[in-house]
Amino acid sequence: MSINNPFALNHILAPNLNIHDFFKLAKNLNIQNIEIRNDLPKISLYNINAKIIKELVNNYNVNILSINALQKFNIWNKERKEELISLSEFAKKCDCKGIVLVPLNTGEFINKVERIKLLYNSLKKITPILNDYGLLGYIEPLGFEISSLRLKSEVAEVIDQISTKSNLKILHDTFHHYLANEEAVFPNLTGLVHISGISDTRIKNNEMKDDHRELINNNDVLQNVEQIMNLKESGYNGVFSFEPFSKKIQNINNPYNAVLKSISYLNNACSLNLNV
Repeated sequence: MSINNPFALNHILAPNLNIHDFFKLAKNLNIQNIEIRNDLPKISLYNINAKIIKELVNNYNVNILSINALQKFNIWNKERKEELISLSEFAKKCDCKGIVLVPLNTGEFINKVERIKLLYNSLKKITPILNDYGLLGYIEPLGFEISSLRLKSEVAEVIDQISTKSNLKILHDTFHHYLANEEAVFPNLTGLVHISGISDTRIKNNEMKDDHRELINNNDVLQNVEQIMNLKESGYNGVFSFEPFSKKIQNINNPYNAVLKSISYLNNACSLNLNV
């Protein structure tokens, strides 16, 4: 397999693996980038010494792209500020590059004027904190109808208002892009792409949930191949991080073969020229 592997692994792929085995999985797949999480049910990030994680980074020669995530980032308050500072301190200690920013997803604040106001006010507060720690903020719109932030176009608009040289990036999630029915992509602002697939054609768009998200195969209905090709042809040259939430995938003891199969499919379908 090529050393210039364009894929990454999000720990939600294999939440039962301890942090060492997760790094080992990435290394065995010759994947150089991973995302760690602060929401795994069996593994508390804060029970792991950040220095241990940094040692794994050095030993396995793997980059940590993000901690996933600061939830409800657009509802800015004292609690959110303290959580962001805590995540940023941890990220800095373990040589992580950024924090994923996830919006409120409860059906509140779905009016556009409210959405933009919340987004602008929160990002104005978040940006200087990330700057202090030298971190990127990956803003992830959620395509669900109840999300308080669905569209990447609104994120691009607010980033432009805040700064022309911002440490804020868009996180393009192929699942949420499909649900939001948003055609536009923003390759120059996109810092990270999450990929997952749904192959069950019986599931209606408004019924699709995180639990349906699996690894990508040739029956995928989310148009991952088209989205990946569109991003690459538009100028995006970053990584594509596997983020399946399906218990079917998460309960695989060793997902090496399953991930490799999906990589092989995408390699061929997207002409990535990997020596898999």
